[in-house]
Amino acid sequence: HEADTMPGFDYSKWDNLELSDDEDHHPGAQFIEENTLRRIKREAHENKEKERAEKIESLEKQIRKNERKIKELSEGENAAANEAEIAKLRSANSTFQSEVDTERRQKKFNAEEAVRDAWSHSLVGAACKPDAGPEKLDYEAFAKKYGDQLDALAVKDFGSGYEEMGDYFRDNSHLLTEHAMGYMLLKCLYMEMEGNSLGMRRGARAGYALKSIVDFAEASKRSMRDAAPAFFGRMNDPEVAKEYEKMYEDYVDKLKKRAVDKKKEEEAAAAEEATRRLQLKGDDKALEELPREERLGPGGLDPVEVFESLPKEMQDAFESGSVEALRDYVNGLPLEDAKHHMKRMVDSGLWVPAPGEEPGLALQ
Repeated sequence: HEADTMPGFDYSKWDNLELSDDEDHHPGAQFIEENTLRRIKREAHENKEKERAEKIESLEKQIRKNERKIKELSEGENAAANEAEIAKLRSANSTFQSEVDTERRQKKFNAEEAVRDAWSHSLVGAACKPDAGPEKLDYEAFAKKYGDQLDALAVKDFGSGYEEMGDYFRDNSHLLTEHAMGYMLLKCLYMEMEGNSLGMRRGARAGYALKSIVDFAEASKRSMRDAAPAFFGRMNDPEVAKEYEKMYEDYVDKLKKRAVDKKKEEEAAAAEEATRRLQLKGDDKALEELPREERLGPGGLDPVEVFESLPKEMQDAFESGSVEALRDYVNGLPLEDAKHHMKRMVDSGLWVPAPGEEPGLALQ
């Protein structure tokens, strides 16, 4: 009998992997290129290691097959006559084992595989108490529950490196959610609008890290909690950290520009609110003097008739010009009643909704 042999594996196809160097000046190009490059490298790595694992498995299978054959030949009646074949099988196994050892030594780990998992915790005692989980909360509930902690995070100084920030999110992994990212964005936006640019930059450190982890999690199809260790592990690479700093500065610049626009929007909204207040103080008697067909509102309703049909509390709010009093009363009504009254006020012209505002939900 002849010992079975193993065919070699050709890995050269991975040596000729080509990546495009075309530049895209779109603001998100760096994210796209980095994610695409990471995906291509990861797929190449996974395919190569899959082939390596298959080769090792095939070699070990052949070793076991030869060992069974050696045992059969050694225990047979003609064991002495089979010594040459047994020696040949043992020599083949020695070669196969040497190949297995070489393949295992050459196994490579990508950045994500190399990151030590320091993020897993074992909880005991009171910490085991069931929780709804931050991921299951809507934004308002999340902000109410973790707002104070996020406010503290916004002013926390993590220094120039990322190790301390990585440790912070490891110990506070409940903040690794898109709600936290949104909260930090708004926090930084309002700090800039108030003229606190230094505070905005500090808060943006954590805010941009959360955004980057969201992007990294989406690209790798994993949760933010699972993606965070790999993300902070990458920050140990000086080149990655240098490129990340450039993107962080771009993020800060966009925050500054958005703060200017949002301040203008809020000033315009305040002016519109003042206009509404003036409209509430309109002269009802002047309306009554107009012919009915001339005073109909945009929805075809008569403002005089609608006003007289409103609850006394709403009439009093109109006469006093108090938007707050009107809002408080409407918000205390059952939803269907509130929608009914507000829709009639809009259709009669007594109330002018903001652009895009649903007439029946005004003041809600």
